[in-house]
Amino acid sequence: MTEAITHTLQLDGLSFSYQVVNSDAPVIEPVLVLGGVLQGMHGWSIMERHVLPYAGLISVDLPGAGESTPLRPEQDMETMCRATEIIIDDLGLERVNFLGYSFGSAVAFRCAQRRPDRYAKLALGGVPVRISDKLIDLWMRGAQRMLSGDANGFVDVLAEMFLCSDTGATVRNRDVVRQLVKRMTLRAVTNSAHGFRTMERSVLENLDPQGGLKGVPTLVFCGEHDTISSLQEQREFAATIGDCTFASIGEADHWVFLQRRYEASDLVMRFFTGRSLTGLDYLIEPAVAVG
Repeated sequence: MTEAITHTLQLDGLSFSYQVVNSDAPVIEPVLVLGGVLQGMHGWSIMERHVLPYAGLISVDLPGAGESTPLRPEQDMETMCRATEIIIDDLGLERVNFLGYSFGSAVAFRCAQRRPDRYAKLALGGVPVRISDKLIDLWMRGAQRMLSGDANGFVDVLAEMFLCSDTGATVRNRDVVRQLVKRMTLRAVTNSAHGFRTMERSVLENLDPQGGLKGVPTLVFCGEHDTISSLQEQREFAATIGDCTFASIGEADHWVFLQRRYEASDLVMRFFTGRSLTGLDYLIEPAVAVG
């Protein structure tokens, strides 16, 4: 098994890290992965079997994730993009393929707008196109519980934000994933001094991915029952991107990489390697060019 190499970097008083697992016979640019707001670099080994036959796998702890330093109040998405570029430079790479999921998709989109020349292809999953008033109300209700010392109550409310509660919708591994997500969230906000505030910024600050994008072939994808932004909202966002394909994975919500990890990984790597996206039985409808 290829050994993972970890390196820590500095930017404007922040410490952040990345992990790279190299491919024995790469045929495309390395794949850089950035997940949810508190999802660190050690959570992406599930993709190795799909990525390593074609490319190295880079996962990151950007500021606020894992052991990295949280952003200061005056620092914002531009700082996250600069940190991403420093990682690419530190690896001596000209370009990477960039997979951003959930909060990570907003960062990846902004990075590609800022420096499209650094990204061969872009895959954006579970995009938080717009944080609705309903989600903000849920956050405020959960935050009140957290600030009153009820961390478990906070996690229960957040489960309503993150997970599909419609019992009429089919979601793979629904109960197992629900318990896993709640444990992960509880650990993130109780084991880290900055976990709660980092999550709060991701919800309340304006991270909406706006302004369109040209020059980077892009895949936008989601679970059919995504609760953060709906399938239709994400399709409409995809239409603002030139050379963009949209796809939706069936029987999954916002946590598609836990509920259907094989299918999500397969879709992303088919896109990055230029293989066909037609005839995939896990998509609710054929992948379609929308940009």
